[in-house]
Amino acid sequence: MTRSLVRVGLVGAGNMGQVYARVLRQTDLRFRAEVVAVCDQDLARARDLAGTDARAYDDVDRMLAAERLDWVYQATPDHAHREPFLALMAAGVPTLVEKPLATTWDDAWAMAEAARRAGVPAQVNFTNRINPAFQAAKSALERGQAGRLLGVYARLSNVFTYPKNNLSWAARSSAAWFLIAHTADLAQWLTGWRATSVLARGVKGRLAGLGVDTWDLIQALVTYEDGGSALLEASWTLPESMPTIVDFEFVVHGDNGQIVVDTTRQMVTVAGPEKYAYPGTLGWTQRQISDNLDRLSEPVRPDALADGLANTALLVALHDSLRSGRPEPVRES
Repeated sequence: MTRSLVRVGLVGAGNMGQVYARVLRQTDLRFRAEVVAVCDQDLARARDLAGTDARAYDDVDRMLAAERLDWVYQATPDHAHREPFLALMAAGVPTLVEKPLATTWDDAWAMAEAARRAGVPAQVNFTNRINPAFQAAKSALERGQAGRLLGVYARLSNVFTYPKNNLSWAARSSAAWFLIAHTADLAQWLTGWRATSVLARGVKGRLAGLGVDTWDLIQALVTYEDGGSALLEASWTLPESMPTIVDFEFVVHGDNGQIVVDTTRQMVTVAGPEKYAYPGTLGWTQRQISDNLDRLSEPVRPDALADGLANTALLVALHDSLRSGRPEPVRES
């Protein structure tokens, strides 16, 4: 059977745009994907990623006027999701947008409303939902293997050189927008709980001293409507000597069991002549990314952005709490 050809556009040619371009070009998907257009405000970077197979643009509207696109992967910086997304919805192009949906409630609401009015399929790229380790955890929880759920602990952090060297816009984001977006979504997805309030504390110093005015460490205690709680922690200042650039542990506590996912250590360690390392047996692989892309060929439910809205609502309240020093309510989405 001949697989359908899908014409793909990439908006954002940074780290994630490069990852998805590579997977789209090299991996055997259920559909034949052809990257035909790359858009980035830095035209030289767009041209580098486009290569000889695609056309490069530095303006989304110009790209949409010139190209027929079946769907777009949008990986613009955290704070810069709204305008490209609204243009894509107005043009009727199905879109996979990076998490978080937005970094303000007004932006997130405008994006969700634009998708609803246009009737265009759109999803937030919560990649850990398709990580086999977390799918196994969800299956175990659905079978009741932890008993009644009590709470969640999650730690997701990066070495300090990642925001400093890889994210030119890190000062306009935070470890919460970039990392707790993942763990907050997993807490909601795995437990089914809705967040009602959050108390957050943060520390600044090292990154600010390097000219990146953002938080070094953020810890947030989230309260949910069913009485559960989650302690979510993220640091952007792990030492370069870490075996990996990511440290990730997720624990779900129940009254008759516990689920632990450690995607960093992964139960296998290797210490030989080279740098001490943890092989990637559970983590984020090219195959998992391609599985996520395969899902774009499936129908998208009308409220697909609802979880993205809830995620942004929690993160907005978290940042409000960092500023106020008090627990802050999470807006109902």
